[in-house]
Amino acid sequence: MGGKRLVGLAVAAAIAVAVLARADSATTSSAVTSATKMITNVGAALDLARVPASTVKSVTGQVETRTFWSASLGRTMPYNIYLPPGYASGSREYATVYLLHGMSGSDRQWEDLGIARAADRLIAAGQIAPLIIVMPEGESAYWVDHATDGQKWGRYTAVDVVNDVDANFRSIARQRSRAIGGLSMGAHGALQLALNYPGEFTAVGAHSLVLRRFGSAPSYFGTAADFATRDPMQIVKRTGPGGCSFALWIDIGAGDPWASVATQFDTELTDLGIKHQWHLWAGDHSAAYWSAHLDDYLRFYDASLSSRVPRSSLS
Repeated sequence: MGGKRLVGLAVAAAIAVAVLARADSATTSSAVTSATKMITNVGAALDLARVPASTVKSVTGQVETRTFWSASLGRTMPYNIYLPPGYASGSREYATVYLLHGMSGSDRQWEDLGIARAADRLIAAGQIAPLIIVMPEGESAYWVDHATDGQKWGRYTAVDVVNDVDANFRSIARQRSRAIGGLSMGAHGALQLALNYPGEFTAVGAHSLVLRRFGSAPSYFGTAADFATRDPMQIVKRTGPGGCSFALWIDIGAGDPWASVATQFDTELTDLGIKHQWHLWAGDHSAAYWSAHLDDYLRFYDASLSSRVPRSSLS
């Protein structure tokens, strides 16, 4: 690069000499100034070109796909993970949000909605701290341990996925730096998991919350007694405020067919003295509704998570 730099400076100097040669006595001073600036700018540009690409920090995060063996399910499972800008070049540890998809979705649903782009934008604007976002695959299993076929989808999510992320990525492995959220079926799953795995998550986001009653729940919810241990409405009645040791956010569209049950749940939470945020917004049960509120969701998670990390983990 040294030889190319000398050639570049020589060319700039030759142009500068030509400029000075054409200048008359009245314009010599300004011509000298222009020629000097020209040489300086060329030198600066050539110096910048010598900066290795690896030292320039990325302004966008990366979404990767990982597979791992789930002991709870007895098979290999995938998840997508968003790593914030600067992750690859640093050593910092990050708070983590787990986002669960809906009944007709997959581990790509949140990414398709634009969650990575929203995170990039808010991080760049300084509105949220950089964070890791994990998007696991849950098929149509409702994120619960099945009472009828032995499939432990709840334990897979709250234990297997979390442990794999903490073991392979620079996540902060503690409750106050870990949140969970979901949409539709995933909203039920996020709330149910936080209730059944106390001490695991510090915040829960239930977006377009679906609360099926016993008669309409999938058969793998089991008997009425089994259903009671998987139904957030019955769990909170049994445990009260002490069972909700996390920040809770619930939102739903006014035109959502599940809005009436969610509104009932909001009233029950208030009567039980369980603190929570409740948002009834315009909209329905659709991708357009969820995409419109991605920034709201990320700001809630950011406000709820602790981003304090030990000095030894800062890059």
